[in-house]
Amino acid sequence: MSCTAVYAQQQDSVTIHGRVTDYNGQPIDSASVWWQNPQFNDIIEAITDKDGHYTARIPKGKYQSAASIYLPSYAHIAMKSGLPETEHRLEFWAWDFIADRDTTLDIRYHRMEAYGLRAFCIPGAMPTYQIYVRPMSLTRTYQWMKETKPESLVHGENLSDIEQQEQNKEARECQMAPRPGQLKVTVWIDGEKVPVLMKQEIKRIFRQQRIWQRLSIDSRHAQASQKRPSLPYLQSRAGRHGKR
Repeated sequence: MSCTAVYAQQQDSVTIHGRVTDYNGQPIDSASVWWQNPQFNDIIEAITDKDGHYTARIPKGKYQSAASIYLPSYAHIAMKSGLPETEHRLEFWAWDFIADRDTTLDIRYHRMEAYGLRAFCIPGAMPTYQIYVRPMSLTRTYQWMKETKPESLVHGENLSDIEQQEQNKEARECQMAPRPGQLKVTVWIDGEKVPVLMKQEIKRIFRQQRIWQRLSIDSRHAQASQKRPSLPYLQSRAGRHGKR
């Protein structure tokens, strides 16, 4: 390969590196870190070393999601392999990942996950951001599984092609998320911690039979700061307290 081709390839890609740990700061060895397209196909995968470090060179662009987990500990897999329940985990997720520059992404995960996080501001409304997310507790998930005995649970299953029907009158509520009053959330926008003004519960239907819980979080607009680097997009992050 010529020097010109190598230079062009470098210009069209960026380096993402970081460390994967649990919430006690202990490194997670052999954890996978993925970047995915809208069909949840893995575009790039990196594996952590014994100290939890990883490095990936990925094409520039916008990725639907980034995720991380040590797969043998992932709940749907671990419950079949006989791994002690105290070692079961849920995934880390990042959404609308924009790879436009070299970035450090340090990852922590345990027994809760924030799935499908979306942050948006309504034009003409109050200067706040709405954050839409499905927080998922492993303890509550296992409780639901014992009660309903689902036919199958598949890691990375894409449900977007399922045609939804009107809600069944006998649909049961699937309470995988903590109630708003039980959920402690910290929100950062462009690196600035902002206050959470309100949390409310939202219900959505799934395959006619179950109603899943999501949360809408109303958070104050982050004020412009000259110290913050200028980016052509918004960076938002929500962190949850607790390991359930």
